[in-house]
Amino acid sequence: MKALKIVLLLLVVFVVVVLIAASFGKDEYKIEREVTINKPRQQVFDYIKLLKNQNNYSKWAKMDPNAKMEYTGTDGTVGFKSAWDSQDKNVGKGEQTIAGIT
Repeated sequence: MKALKIVLLLLVVFVVVVLIAASFGKDEYKIEREVTINKPRQQVFDYIKLLKNQNNYSKWAKMDPNAKMEYTGTDGTVGFKSAWDSQDKNVGKGEQTIAGIT
């Protein structure tokens, strides 16, 4: 019984220490990554604005290359929709629509 009390006390102390440490931590985090592509800016933009090209570099597309894909509209223009449906629970079902291009 004494060992159980010690374990519970240590657990409570650990939780209290974690909560105190969390109260002094940052509320927001920012993560940045940078990749250098040795191509003209316009050529890169013209490639990545096409949602169909995402299948060539998307982590999710590579997880399930057999996912059912459905496209609506003209790729690379506002309103184009890309939808997918996968049996893989990590990929799932969803869609994305180009809302604006800058």
